[in-house]
Amino acid sequence: MISGLYTAASALVAQEQQQDVIANNLANVNTTGFKKDTALFVPFPTVFLNRINDDKSVVPGGMVDNISPIGQMGRGVQLRVDGVVPKLTEEGSFVHTSNNLDLAIKGNGMFEVMTPNGIRYTRNGNFSTDADGQLVNQSGYPVLGQAGRIMLNSTDINIDESGRVFDNSDKKSQEIDTLRIGLFTKDDNLRKEGDSLFYKLDRVPLPEDDRVENVQIKQGYLESSNVNVVKEMVDMITAYRAYEASSRAVTAQDSTLDKAVNSVGSVSL
Repeated sequence: MISGLYTAASALVAQEQQQDVIANNLANVNTTGFKKDTALFVPFPTVFLNRINDDKSVVPGGMVDNISPIGQMGRGVQLRVDGVVPKLTEEGSFVHTSNNLDLAIKGNGMFEVMTPNGIRYTRNGNFSTDADGQLVNQSGYPVLGQAGRIMLNSTDINIDESGRVFDNSDKKSQEIDTLRIGLFTKDDNLRKEGDSLFYKLDRVPLPEDDRVENVQIKQGYLESSNVNVVKEMVDMITAYRAYEASSRAVTAQDSTLDKAVNSVGSVSL
């Protein structure tokens, strides 16, 4: 009976965490390059149940129970240690902006930027230039090329599909650098750091793009969030209904426990 309370209560906590994840996804539906999160849960250890009142079976050496298994009973659920993971491989739609410094990646690649904490990765290609002419992201962190930081003489640039940066300010196209694009798969342990940045849990850098066909750079476009509002709303309603069911289970367990404590064994005079 007490274990039933804990089982139902663990479901309440799990659904509350699920609601937090969904709410964060919906809040970032208009965030450029945002990758929605998914909450992953694991069950607490389960208990294998058997019927105990079956007939006895005679075996050499004595009598034993004829045990009939009836399955397992869960003891609740909890969020995994790495339970909130981003859906990295699902692309958002591409929005045309006509801004030369706006970039999007088609394929499983990420721009590399240099931060005070080291190299970080992002799908948000809403770039600009700082006072020194460096190509930077919205947080002011330099965008990396094969030769390091990318220095621009002007915003009159052209970036081809392979990531090569050309300066057109002198009425002639001069190649400056090539963007560093980190390739990732769904098996990479990428986690969010904030400001649309990702880092690897194992601190091993992503392999760089050495084949043009792996990714395609789209100049003048931004990748929108991959959040599907309708699906998130359906998931939110489902989580809410599950929360209600778990709440009723707690109430039922509490009522049964109340009767066990105050009614069972009482003597009527």
